[in-house]
Amino acid sequence: MPAVPGVYKQELEDRRYILTEQGLVRGRAVVLDRDARSPIAPEHQIEPGTAIVRRRGSRRFVQAGHPDGEHNQPAAVSSLQPADPAWANTLITVSLADGLGFPVLLDANAVDNAAVLDQLNQDPPFAAQFLADEDTNGMIRVRTRDAGAGCRLHVQASIPAAFGPNGSAAHGLDADYRLTDGWADLLELGEGPTPYVVPTVLAGHFDESQLLHLTPEARVVLTRRGSIFG
Repeated sequence: MPAVPGVYKQELEDRRYILTEQGLVRGRAVVLDRDARSPIAPEHQIEPGTAIVRRRGSRRFVQAGHPDGEHNQPAAVSSLQPADPAWANTLITVSLADGLGFPVLLDANAVDNAAVLDQLNQDPPFAAQFLADEDTNGMIRVRTRDAGAGCRLHVQASIPAAFGPNGSAAHGLDADYRLTDGWADLLELGEGPTPYVVPTVLAGHFDESQLLHLTPEARVVLTRRGSIFG
């Protein structure tokens, strides 16, 4: 069968940001939001090696550091009931890990949410690691000041009705940070900004100088997945 003459074009992705294929973990392709921007002109062309994160309330992604981008979440535990007079003169122990508890002895005035929250947040060892407030259901909530999947929290009170007979535990959550692994042009000819599907990488051995929009939080998440930066 005779060959058909023609012009053939092969596009090679610029992947200078990857130092070695060893340890490379690929993620699924995602949709870049039309509002995603590059720090390099033209801003509608997103280069490989751009740190991106899921947009809040959306399945689409924007550049890391975008005002609407998701962030790591702290570990948070809420009480089973609002504070009442039964909480007075009780002990609340908050732990980051086994054997690392911060006990707070509530006094006789700890009879409602406001008093309990004030006494917890006024305790220096507690306040250095945790924050107490009221959740949307009117319960006492304790949160870690740090955020991300590396955070662990356990809260127990001397009255089981507060946080359960064995206490309550929670872990923090990482935002869905990843790196683009292909070019994305968000501007169609004659059209305005438009979403674009782009391949992604979750972890690997990266040249940090070649990465764009790499925020400190994004770097922490990528490192937690096993990434190495050179």
